[in-house]
Amino acid sequence: RRKIRIEYIEDKSRRHITFSKRKAGIMKKAYELSTLTGTQVLLLVVSETGLVYTFTTPKLQPLVTKPEGKNIIQSCLNAP
Repeated sequence: RRKIRIEYIEDKSRRHITFSKRKAGIMKKAYELSTLTGTQVLLLVVSETGLVYTFTTPKLQPLVTKPEGKNIIQSCLNAP
């Protein structure tokens, strides 16, 4: 492995590919964390186009499926 520089990726295509790969990686890490430690995890990832991707453990699932939970998440996303 080589070190990569952490800086904004100007090329839109490369940025999208990196986002997709990194999103999959962080989702996997969230799953592993919940499985190995028995913790409840809620992960929200919002793309630059505004799409929201989630990972939740069963207890936290209502936060992303019920209207009240969706409203809480939306208010957080709209905060400055």
